[in-house]
Amino acid sequence: MNSRRAQADVLLPRLARTLYAVLVWACLSQGVESAEARIAVAANFRNTALAIAEALQRASPHRYEIIPGSTGKLASQILNGAPYDIFMAADRDRPQQLVDRGVAVAGSQQIYAVGELGLWWPGVSGTPALGALANLKPRSVCIANPAFAPYGEAAWRSLARAEIDSAWREGILRVDNINLVTGFVAQGHVSAGFVARSSLISGMRNGSVRVNESEVLWLAGDAALDQMLVLLMRGENNPAAQFWIDQMQTPSVRELIRRDGYRFPGEETDA
Repeated sequence: MNSRRAQADVLLPRLARTLYAVLVWACLSQGVESAEARIAVAANFRNTALAIAEALQRASPHRYEIIPGSTGKLASQILNGAPYDIFMAADRDRPQQLVDRGVAVAGSQQIYAVGELGLWWPGVSGTPALGALANLKPRSVCIANPAFAPYGEAAWRSLARAEIDSAWREGILRVDNINLVTGFVAQGHVSAGFVARSSLISGMRNGSVRVNESEVLWLAGDAALDQMLVLLMRGENNPAAQFWIDQMQTPSVRELIRRDGYRFPGEETDA
């Protein structure tokens, strides 16, 4: 984890310069007209989205507003008419549901990142183990609420596979999103929590989190989360929204996403 942070400190200025040059060229070559777009973003991707928005705004006439929240709550807001142009979820299911309900543009879905889930247990003796959580009081273990948060759903599936008693699982502390889990563990409010790699990297970058790699058990299988975005009907003819989507697959933006702890489909984890 410390090596990741050092690499990020070196790469960030270089990535920013490269991204700026590429985007300036793109805007000048296309004669882009200014527009504004509102991007609803899964909480774990908030800081990355803000960094992308800053870069796009420096290099184009467009302006972006980032609205973070749990994936489930954002999807509910969209279904109830919230004025968003793009939805960046932490799963595949909810963007597809919005397409099926006619509020998102069919064919606009794309996987923009693959997130990683881990069990962070500071001070544990040896490598953290899922089964050993049963030795703790349920309220001392924290997850994102599975009803709203895909990272919480993945954590819940992992606990079920570990054959931890269902009554114990029901007592776990649930919070609104994965970033809050990281904060609860970092501040000592709970003994352990299921966190996103991106949240740990973000916390280490801003100094709010200190973590030893040996304290984290990175989970495999369906604990890897395909994060999908979709263009909403409101943004279908919005050039700022289309520009955002077009830039998500460029090498410079992908490197910025990778720097923040994500990978892409087909890539192996380096945990």
